[in-house]
Amino acid sequence: MNEFSKRELSEKNFFEDDNGIQINKLLTLIKNNDYFKNVIDYFELDENDSTLINIPGARTMFTVLKSISMDFIKVDLLSSLSDIHFNHNDCFKIEFANTNINQYFNSIGINELIALPIHSGERDFFANLFDMDKYAKQLINRGHKDILNQNLELLKSKENYIKRYRLLHKVKDNTFYLRAIISEDRYYNYDNNLTFVIALLKLHFESESSNVKYHLSFSEYNESYLRLYFRTSEMKELKRVGYLQNILLVSNDEIKREALKFSTICSINFKTINDSTERLFIKPKDIKNNVLSISHGTGPDRAFKSLEKFVRSKDIFKNLCDEIKSVANIKEHNQIVYLVLSKIENSNTKSIKKSKDELKKVLLKDIKNTTHLLETFNKLMLLDGLEIDAKEYLRYVIYDALVNRK
Repeated sequence: MNEFSKRELSEKNFFEDDNGIQINKLLTLIKNNDYFKNVIDYFELDENDSTLINIPGARTMFTVLKSISMDFIKVDLLSSLSDIHFNHNDCFKIEFANTNINQYFNSIGINELIALPIHSGERDFFANLFDMDKYAKQLINRGHKDILNQNLELLKSKENYIKRYRLLHKVKDNTFYLRAIISEDRYYNYDNNLTFVIALLKLHFESESSNVKYHLSFSEYNESYLRLYFRTSEMKELKRVGYLQNILLVSNDEIKREALKFSTICSINFKTINDSTERLFIKPKDIKNNVLSISHGTGPDRAFKSLEKFVRSKDIFKNLCDEIKSVANIKEHNQIVYLVLSKIENSNTKSIKKSKDELKKVLLKDIKNTTHLLETFNKLMLLDGLEIDAKEYLRYVIYDALVNRK
């Protein structure tokens, strides 16, 4: 379902005059958010402050998130299994018969609804029912929907099963989707909009106090997932190669364990054979680049206090630089290519498997020097049709090959 796929927004798509966004305009994105006052208090803001947050790309991303918020309304509905029925007419759907208990559905006159599971919604639904996800999938695939229904009806008579369901209302055509099952009690809704606002405000005030400049380089997103890649003015020479640039990654997943996370990654900025400048984004796959993280189970007082850990970013960048400087000493360039090629060949990542042949074609070259090596890896990342999950996988693999030689 393309409208729920992860998408990318790069600098070439930013508004031409996008030099940032004013604080009062930015705050409109979370005006009705439960944690609006927490933001105001933590950053000691005046809601009418028209100061410009000088982060290019911010206004474009604001417009994207505003549009998503208008297209999709997110509603959490607490339902017992007895309130749920199953619809198999064309595909598996879930019917909720107790929407009258929810203020939002009451306000739009919805007494019951049928929701189509998206992302991992179907798997999560059955996994929460005594881990019957594989069993249910097999029954559906083999056309034994009647057996599945019998199982579900039996469970209704045995269990007082109550869960909180994250539903999406697509306003334009009045359709509904099951996004996920979330925690019944300790779930704090740190959503994409809140993540974006916190990130911009934090970087704005950090820039004022440290003179480090931030620029939104690109973003990856869908209706409940967000990654923002901010390049900074912090650079360090990488001898005989170019420069390392500190990149701050701010990420959020409204469903998964890590709700809001700041990480330090790097880009290797180098001159190509044609004397143009390119950036290769790489990241280690472990906790050493983690600046701070706030889970959905963390209350707002502790969550906002955690933002003080941002000071770790500079030290983490220095440590990454110390690791990555070994790239300048690479002698066996084809061996590095082979390491990446073998990871691609053996990967079970779905998005990598889909593009495996195209990725291998890019790598099947005789690499003579480090510049050519970095150019080749960049061609991997820029391959037409490459999915965002595949790019994320490749950033880890390339880092591992360049730095750890494995």
